[in-house]
Amino acid sequence: MIQNSTSKWKIQIKYSKNKIPKLEVKPWGILVILPEGIDKNEAYRIIEKHRPWIEEKHAELLEALEHSKNIKLVEKSKSKFRNLVEKLVEQAAKEVLGMNPCKIVVRKMKTRWASCSLKGIITINALARYLPNRYRLISYIIYHEICHIIEPKHNKVFWTCVQEHFPNYKRLEEELLLYEIKLGLYLFHE
Repeated sequence: MIQNSTSKWKIQIKYSKNKIPKLEVKPWGILVILPEGIDKNEAYRIIEKHRPWIEEKHAELLEALEHSKNIKLVEKSKSKFRNLVEKLVEQAAKEVLGMNPCKIVVRKMKTRWASCSLKGIITINALARYLPNRYRLISYIIYHEICHIIEPKHNKVFWTCVQEHFPNYKRLEEELLLYEIKLGLYLFHE
């Protein structure tokens, strides 16, 4: 962990085999993941370039951290949760794709609610069973992943697909952030 004299945040620099740098804002500071072989000074250039966004995101995270303290978790049985996920995937796939080519995997994931492979395998984080009984959050997670079958990247085509089914998706993303923090999905450790 580095505390740069020009930064008010702790800065952690890691290296990966990715081809492009990645910037993550955490409640404790900033994580910059650089491609192997790139000089660490590139991390500071990236931070300076994105400083306004970092400040905004950091303030949002601190506010979410406070609000997450009031979140109540609701546990569903594994079988009840699995049945709910199967029903919601069936419904979402038919609405978005016109058919259901998806396979479902439920397992604990460290940093995300779900993922979708190119083969249509939707993996749902087992921790989603603690989301409230109002199924809109779980349903949103599933629709989000089904839209990735149409468009793998978070671009305009993808968000248009999401917005067709969840016009309030930005509010749902904010709400999910509170649960991510409460359940430890949002990585707080260094």
